[in-house]
Amino acid sequence: MSIFRRFTVKDLIIITSIAALGIAIKPIINPVTKLFSTPLGIPGGSITGGLYMLWLVLAVVIVDKPFTGTLYGLLQSILVLLIGMAGKMGAFSLVAYTAPGIVADLLFWLLPYKDKLITHLFLCGCANLTGSLISSAIFFQMPTVMIVFNTCMAFSSGILGGYLGFGIYQSLKAARIIQ
Repeated sequence: MSIFRRFTVKDLIIITSIAALGIAIKPIINPVTKLFSTPLGIPGGSITGGLYMLWLVLAVVIVDKPFTGTLYGLLQSILVLLIGMAGKMGAFSLVAYTAPGIVADLLFWLLPYKDKLITHLFLCGCANLTGSLISSAIFFQMPTVMIVFNTCMAFSSGILGGYLGFGIYQSLKAARIIQ
């Protein structure tokens, strides 16, 4: 329980709320994604995962404390399992959702500019790449060529998500909702 001592109640509310937002957009985006990802035989998360990961990056940047991404990913994976949105992945969702949070945490503390566009782009790209790589290689056991293709698409999608997330971040700051 010592990990929770790092966070205030406000931090936990922010992490939980943003994690719920990230899950809430999936049913809206998934059907559209499957229209073009299914015929190509690639996981939809590779293409639109950046739209999911932008929420992870927002939580990490807003809360600005170690283990925020890890807690966010763990919380999302548990929520997905509890509400039945894990799909074919089942319990593997614990890994697929938590690993991008761990990567975002590690990279966030290595980057010198915490609230800059480049940070959002890089974190979101790397987090989405991580999720895609783990899903493609371990769960779906795709051939190497497809794994490389998926991770390239995932990083590109992550960059787009990072850009959108940075816009949301700037809007929240301008409205003085966050500092």
